[in-house]
Order: sequence, then C-alpha cells, then structure tokens
Amino acid sequence: MKTAFLGDIEVSRICVGCWSFGGGEGSYWGPQAQEDVDRLTDAALDSGVNFFDTAFGYNAGESERALGHALAGKRHRAVICDKTPIMQRGDLEHAEDLIGAGLRRLGTDYVDILMIHWPTKDRELLIENLQALEALRKKGMFRAFGVSNFGVETLEIAKSLGIRVVADELAYNLITRAVEYEILPACRREGIGVTAYMPLMQGLLTGKYRTVEEIPEARRRSVHFDASKNPQARHGGRGFEAETMAAVRGLCEIASELGTDAATVALAWVVSREGVASAMVGCRNTAQVETAAHAASFALPADVLARLDAMTESLKEKLPHCPDLFAQGDAARVW
Repeated sequence: MKTAFLGDIEVSRICVGCWSFGGGEGSYWGPQAQEDVDRLTDAALDSGVNFFDTAFGYNAGESERALGHALAGKRHRAVICDKTPIMQRGDLEHAEDLIGAGLRRLGTDYVDILMIHWPTKDRELLIENLQALEALRKKGMFRAFGVSNFGVETLEIAKSLGIRVVADELAYNLITRAVEYEILPACRREGIGVTAYMPLMQGLLTGKYRTVEEIPEARRRSVHFDASKNPQARHGGRGFEAETMAAVRGLCEIASELGTDAATVALAWVVSREGVASAMVGCRNTAQVETAAHAASFALPADVLARLDAMTESLKEKLPHCPDLFAQGDAARVW
C-alpha cells in the first residue's frame, strides 16, 4: 500500500470512511453489524490500509464506538481521524470534556488527527474554536490539527493563529472538481494534504446507477441534480443531470477498456491528483476494502488520465465553483 504524509503522520493512500459504522435502522447508510465492522477493519489493516476517518456526528457517536471496538488491541496499527462540530460559546469552557468523551467512545487516550467538521461563518466563534482545540492538541489529546470543508479564507484564519493544519478533508471526485479552482492549489502551496471524501460520489461512480431515477433520493441531494424534484435537496439549483450521467457512462466505458471496474478507475484518478494524500472510501464489507486497496496501486496511463479530465471538464465548469455540494449562495458552508 502506497502512503503519504500528513505532517509527520504516515497514512495509507486509501482511508476507510466510517460514517456507516454503528448504523441502525433509519440511519443514513442503514444498519451495519459490529461483526462486519470488525472484519472489514481487520481486512483493511492486513492490506496496508491504516487510516480510519470517523466523526462525533456519525450515528450519534456510535461510529466512534464501533471503530474503537474493532481496533481493540490494534490501536497501534491505526491512524484515527475524528471530527468535532463547532462548539458554541457556552460549550467552549467544557472543550476538554467534550473531546475527551470522543476519546472514550473510541477507547483511546488520543487521536492522531482531530478536525473541525464544518466551519462556522461566525468568524470570532471559529477563532475561539481553533484556539480551544489547539490548546488541547498541546495537552496531547490529539497529535495533529486537521480541518474539514475549509476554504482558502478559513485556512488563512487558522494560519494567522499560528496553527499548523496538516489536512483538509474535502469533497473531491471525477464529477466534483470545484476544489481545483482555489482550495487544492492553496493546500499544495501550504503543504496541507487533501483527504478526499466522497471519491465515489456515494456510489454513483461505481456504475451501479445507469439512470437518475435509479439513484436513491438521499443520494440525489447534491448540486448535480435538480433540487425541484427532490424535497431533501437544499441547494436550490436545477442541476446538470444529463451531463452527470454522461460522465458516469464514460467512466464505465473507460473501465471496460482497461479490463477493470468503474470504482477502481474513479479511485485511482483521485489518488493520482497532486496534493491528494488519501481517498476516503466508505466501506461496509471486506470486498469493498479490497477494491479500494487495489485502486491505490492501479496506475492509470497518462492518456487515460487526460481522457478522464477532458470528459469531466465541461461538468466541472458548469457546476457551482463552491465545493459545498449541498448548499450554495449565502447558505454555502465552505468559505
């Protein structure tokens, strides 16, 4: 397994996204048994995948508990990234207790990387959160500071406080390339590794859906799809559904030519991008872990990379340039 560095932390180029871990009936990804979490975690470690990403908000802390259970006795083999929501002013004085609760759910006395999950547009509150978490880093509660969904301006705020950010977790895939305009170049300049979430666009880039109607409503909330047809969508735009599905078909055709599957090609494309340290793949079973691990070492020829870029360039230009996939305009949360 190829690796990259986030600061001085070595991580696999594939990261297991743990949003589904601990899920029950009615959760976003549906129920996931602890036995499956244990098996896929073992498979990941055995294949050289050492990086696991969870969050306080994933299944109300049950994701952290499930990951902690799966890593019992194996914590030394794993790099854990956890994400905390913005703390309100009344909570900031209890920041150590709140972060400590996450550690207890994970069954560890530290995490490797701690991130703010989404920035707030309240600049002063954001600064207070950054400062409170940096104080906890210095206490040893986490090894390195990361951020999630931070744009150029919010990254600059962290830099102005003297905080060394080692990673920015951002939505990035073949049909979601808005970070290429400003944020990815900024991260490259500052030595901040991008950890790309939704590299398979929640299953769309596996080729399993051939028409828009086949895609579950919850997976059609993004700016790619017409918000007027989906009560769960909040972005308000009409989307670019024909262009999106054409890109998926093109991906499947290229994968067939290469004798592999669409997921492998889509993941290999993300991993190939300069500045991307790791692709965060939501995994529910060992087969998905194996596909993701294989993709990390699947070298796409230069002409294929050029074809994939050209095939999705028009969609990139048409979609909003703000990388918040689910809210735009004044409601956008990435800034």
